[in-house]
Amino acid sequence: MFQSGVPFHETGTFKSRRTFLPDDQYGVALDNLVKGCTDILLLNPSGTHVFAGKRRVQPQPDWWFTGGRMFPGETPVQSCQRLLRRELGLEIESRRFAAVCAQAFAFGMRQQEPKEHGTTDTQFCFRVQLKNEEEVKKVVLDEEEYCDSEWKLPSEILEGNYHPAMKYAVGCMLAGEALEKMQECEEKGGSDADIAKLTREFLKRRKAVDDVMKKNDYKLVSKELNYQTTVQSKY
Repeated sequence: MFQSGVPFHETGTFKSRRTFLPDDQYGVALDNLVKGCTDILLLNPSGTHVFAGKRRVQPQPDWWFTGGRMFPGETPVQSCQRLLRRELGLEIESRRFAAVCAQAFAFGMRQQEPKEHGTTDTQFCFRVQLKNEEEVKKVVLDEEEYCDSEWKLPSEILEGNYHPAMKYAVGCMLAGEALEKMQECEEKGGSDADIAKLTREFLKRRKAVDDVMKKNDYKLVSKELNYQTTVQSKY
Protein backbone atom coordinates (compact mmCIF):
# COMPACT_ATOMS: atom_id res chain seq x y z
CA MET A 1 0.00 0.00 0.00
CA PHE A 2 1.85 3.05 -1.23
CA GLN A 3 0.23 5.63 1.05
CA SER A 4 1.14 7.24 4.36
CA GLY A 5 -1.33 5.20 6.39
CA VAL A 6 -4.92 3.97 6.62
CA PRO A 7 -7.31 6.92 7.13
CA PHE A 8 -9.86 6.65 9.95
CA HIS A 9 -12.92 8.87 9.61
CA GLU A 10 -15.26 9.32 12.59
CA THR A 11 -18.50 11.02 11.56
CA GLY A 12 -20.33 12.36 14.58
CA THR A 13 -19.45 10.85 17.95
CA PHE A 14 -19.06 7.06 17.99
CA LYS A 15 -19.26 5.05 21.22
CA SER A 16 -18.39 1.37 21.12
CA ARG A 17 -21.04 -0.97 22.50
CA ARG A 18 -19.05 -4.12 21.93
CA THR A 19 -20.16 -7.07 24.02
CA PHE A 20 -19.19 -10.71 24.36
CA LEU A 21 -21.10 -13.03 22.02
CA PRO A 22 -21.73 -16.67 22.97
CA ASP A 23 -20.34 -19.16 20.43
CA ASP A 24 -23.70 -19.76 18.73
CA GLN A 25 -24.37 -16.03 18.28
CA TYR A 26 -20.80 -15.42 17.13
CA GLY A 27 -21.22 -18.18 14.55
CA VAL A 28 -24.34 -16.48 13.17
CA ALA A 29 -22.42 -13.19 13.03
CA LEU A 30 -19.62 -14.85 11.06
CA ASP A 31 -22.19 -16.21 8.61
CA ASN A 32 -23.50 -12.72 7.90
CA LEU A 33 -20.65 -10.25 8.38
CA VAL A 34 -17.19 -9.67 6.95
CA LYS A 35 -14.75 -9.49 9.88
CA GLY A 36 -12.20 -6.66 9.93
CA CYS A 37 -8.66 -7.67 10.93
CA THR A 38 -5.27 -6.07 11.37
CA ASP A 39 -2.14 -8.14 10.82
CA ILE A 40 1.50 -7.24 11.33
CA LEU A 41 4.73 -8.13 9.56
CA LEU A 42 7.23 -8.06 12.43
CA LEU A 43 10.83 -7.41 11.37
CA ASN A 44 13.91 -8.18 13.43
CA PRO A 45 16.07 -5.22 14.58
CA SER A 46 18.29 -5.43 11.49
CA GLY A 47 15.23 -5.54 9.21
CA THR A 48 16.42 -8.68 7.43
CA HIS A 49 13.91 -11.28 8.67
CA VAL A 50 10.12 -11.49 9.02
CA PHE A 51 8.43 -13.28 11.90
CA ALA A 52 5.89 -15.98 11.00
CA GLY A 53 3.84 -18.31 13.18
CA LYS A 54 2.57 -21.73 12.11
CA ARG A 55 -1.04 -21.98 13.22
CA ARG A 56 -2.60 -25.25 14.38
CA VAL A 57 -6.21 -23.99 14.18
CA GLN A 58 -8.60 -22.88 11.44
CA PRO A 59 -9.11 -20.87 9.35
CA GLN A 60 -5.43 -20.91 8.27
CA PRO A 61 -3.62 -23.88 9.88
CA ASP A 62 -0.24 -23.01 8.37
CA TRP A 63 2.29 -20.16 8.39
CA TRP A 64 0.60 -16.82 8.97
CA PHE A 65 0.84 -13.25 10.24
CA THR A 66 0.65 -11.96 13.80
CA GLY A 67 -2.64 -10.14 14.37
CA GLY A 68 -6.37 -10.59 14.73
CA ARG A 69 -9.81 -9.01 14.82
CA MET A 70 -10.40 -5.27 15.08
CA PHE A 71 -12.71 -3.86 17.74
CA PRO A 72 -15.40 -1.25 16.97
CA GLY A 73 -14.06 2.30 17.12
CA GLU A 74 -10.39 1.34 16.90
CA THR A 75 -8.17 2.83 14.26
CA PRO A 76 -6.20 0.14 12.41
CA VAL A 77 -3.02 1.16 14.22
CA GLN A 78 -4.76 1.08 17.62
CA SER A 79 -5.93 -2.44 16.79
CA CYS A 80 -2.35 -3.48 15.96
CA GLN A 81 -1.11 -1.97 19.22
CA ARG A 82 -3.72 -3.84 21.28
CA LEU A 83 -3.03 -7.15 19.54
CA LEU A 84 0.74 -6.90 19.98
CA ARG A 85 0.25 -5.90 23.62
CA ARG A 86 -2.15 -8.80 24.25
CA GLU A 87 -0.34 -11.51 22.30
CA LEU A 88 3.32 -10.57 22.78
CA GLY A 89 3.48 -7.99 25.55
CA LEU A 90 4.95 -5.46 23.14
CA GLU A 91 4.30 -1.74 23.61
CA ILE A 92 4.77 -0.19 20.16
CA GLU A 93 4.34 3.54 19.53
CA SER A 94 1.91 4.41 16.76
CA ARG A 95 4.63 6.14 14.70
CA ARG A 96 6.46 2.81 14.29
CA PHE A 97 3.67 1.26 12.21
CA ALA A 98 3.88 1.56 8.43
CA ALA A 99 0.98 0.59 6.17
CA VAL A 100 1.80 -2.31 3.84
CA CYS A 101 -1.35 -3.44 2.02
CA ALA A 102 -5.04 -4.33 2.28
CA GLN A 103 -6.46 -7.74 1.34
CA ALA A 104 -9.73 -9.69 1.51
CA PHE A 105 -10.28 -13.35 2.39
CA ALA A 106 -12.86 -16.09 2.15
CA PHE A 107 -11.93 -19.21 4.14
CA GLY A 108 -13.80 -22.47 3.61
CA MET A 109 -13.33 -23.48 7.26
CA ARG A 110 -13.28 -21.73 10.62
CA GLN A 111 -12.55 -22.62 14.24
CA GLN A 112 -16.10 -21.91 15.48
CA GLU A 113 -18.99 -24.32 14.92
CA PRO A 114 -20.25 -25.08 12.40
CA LYS A 115 -16.68 -25.16 11.14
CA GLU A 116 -17.59 -25.86 7.51
CA HIS A 117 -19.45 -22.52 7.26
CA GLY A 118 -16.10 -20.78 6.95
CA THR A 119 -15.45 -17.08 7.46
CA THR A 120 -14.75 -13.92 5.46
CA ASP A 121 -12.25 -11.24 6.47
CA THR A 122 -10.75 -7.98 5.35
CA GLN A 123 -7.18 -7.21 6.38
CA PHE A 124 -5.14 -4.09 6.97
CA CYS A 125 -1.49 -5.15 7.07
CA PHE A 126 1.27 -3.10 8.71
CA ARG A 127 4.97 -3.57 9.25
CA VAL A 128 6.89 -2.93 12.47
CA GLN A 129 10.64 -3.24 12.93
CA LEU A 130 11.65 -4.28 16.43
CA LYS A 131 14.29 -2.11 18.13
CA ASN A 132 16.36 -4.52 20.18
CA GLU A 133 16.79 -8.04 21.54
CA GLU A 134 14.60 -7.21 24.55
CA GLU A 135 11.64 -6.79 22.19
CA VAL A 136 12.64 -9.88 20.19
CA LYS A 137 12.58 -12.05 23.34
CA LYS A 138 8.91 -11.13 23.89
CA VAL A 139 7.89 -12.60 20.54
CA VAL A 140 6.48 -15.91 21.81
CA LEU A 141 3.15 -17.21 20.50
CA ASP A 142 0.30 -19.06 22.24
CA GLU A 143 1.02 -22.80 22.01
CA GLU A 144 -2.70 -23.58 21.86
CA GLU A 145 -2.97 -21.64 18.59
CA TYR A 146 0.54 -22.05 17.13
CA CYS A 147 2.77 -25.11 16.81
CA ASP A 148 5.90 -23.35 15.50
CA SER A 149 7.41 -19.95 14.75
CA GLU A 150 10.44 -18.74 12.81
CA TRP A 151 12.22 -15.61 11.64
CA LYS A 152 12.23 -15.94 7.85
CA LEU A 153 14.00 -14.13 5.03
CA PRO A 154 11.54 -12.31 2.73
CA SER A 155 12.92 -14.35 -0.19
CA GLU A 156 12.11 -17.56 1.69
CA ILE A 157 8.46 -16.55 1.89
CA LEU A 158 8.30 -15.29 -1.69
CA GLU A 159 9.86 -18.46 -3.12
CA GLY A 160 8.41 -21.09 -0.78
CA ASN A 161 5.07 -22.80 -0.17
CA TYR A 162 3.38 -19.94 1.68
CA HIS A 163 -0.12 -18.52 1.41
CA PRO A 164 -0.27 -15.96 -1.44
CA ALA A 165 -1.53 -13.38 1.08
CA MET A 166 1.80 -13.59 2.92
CA LYS A 167 3.71 -13.37 -0.35
CA TYR A 168 1.62 -10.41 -1.46
CA ALA A 169 2.20 -8.58 1.82
CA VAL A 170 5.95 -9.25 1.82
CA GLY A 171 6.14 -8.12 -1.82
CA CYS A 172 4.25 -4.90 -0.98
CA MET A 173 6.57 -4.34 1.98
CA LEU A 174 9.66 -4.63 -0.24
CA ALA A 175 8.13 -2.36 -2.87
CA GLY A 176 7.22 0.16 -0.17
CA GLU A 177 10.79 0.14 1.13
CA ALA A 178 12.07 0.80 -2.41
CA LEU A 179 9.63 3.71 -2.72
CA GLU A 180 10.84 5.17 0.60
CA LYS A 181 14.44 5.06 -0.63
CA MET A 182 13.42 6.82 -3.83
CA GLN A 183 11.58 9.54 -1.90
CA GLU A 184 14.50 9.96 0.52
CA CYS A 185 16.91 10.34 -2.39
CA GLU A 186 14.72 13.02 -3.99
CA GLU A 187 14.31 14.91 -0.70
CA LYS A 188 18.09 14.97 -0.20
CA GLY A 189 18.63 16.38 -3.69
CA GLY A 190 19.89 13.18 -5.29
CA SER A 191 20.90 13.16 -8.92
CA ASP A 192 18.47 12.30 -11.69
CA ALA A 193 20.52 9.18 -12.39
CA ASP A 194 20.25 8.00 -8.77
CA ILE A 195 16.51 8.72 -8.67
CA ALA A 196 16.00 6.90 -11.98
CA LYS A 197 17.88 3.86 -10.64
CA LEU A 198 15.75 3.75 -7.51
CA THR A 199 12.58 4.27 -9.57
CA ARG A 200 13.42 1.24 -11.70
CA GLU A 201 13.98 -0.80 -8.54
CA PHE A 202 10.60 0.29 -7.18
CA LEU A 203 8.84 -0.58 -10.45
CA LYS A 204 10.57 -3.96 -10.50
CA ARG A 205 9.36 -4.77 -7.01
CA ARG A 206 5.90 -3.38 -7.75
CA LYS A 207 5.60 -5.72 -10.75
CA ALA A 208 6.70 -8.64 -8.56
CA VAL A 209 3.66 -7.98 -6.34
CA ASP A 210 1.31 -8.56 -9.29
CA ASP A 211 3.28 -11.65 -10.27
CA VAL A 212 2.31 -13.19 -6.92
CA MET A 213 -1.31 -13.15 -8.10
CA LYS A 214 -0.40 -14.88 -11.37
CA LYS A 215 1.86 -17.64 -10.03
CA ASN A 216 -0.09 -19.06 -7.12
CA ASP A 217 0.75 -22.75 -6.60
CA TYR A 218 0.30 -22.77 -2.82
CA LYS A 219 -1.10 -25.90 -1.19
CA LEU A 220 -2.25 -25.85 2.43
CA VAL A 221 -1.58 -29.18 4.18
CA SER A 222 -2.31 -29.61 7.89
CA LYS A 223 -1.53 -33.12 9.10
CA GLU A 224 -2.63 -32.17 12.60
CA LEU A 225 -6.16 -31.32 11.40
CA ASN A 226 -6.19 -33.84 8.53
CA TYR A 227 -6.99 -30.97 6.21
CA GLN A 228 -5.66 -29.77 2.88
CA THR A 229 -6.81 -27.29 0.27
CA THR A 230 -5.63 -24.75 -2.29
CA VAL A 231 -6.15 -20.99 -2.69
CA GLN A 232 -7.55 -19.05 -5.60
CA SER A 233 -6.35 -15.43 -5.79
CA LYS A 234 -7.73 -12.57 -7.88
CA TYR A 235 -8.08 -8.79 -7.90
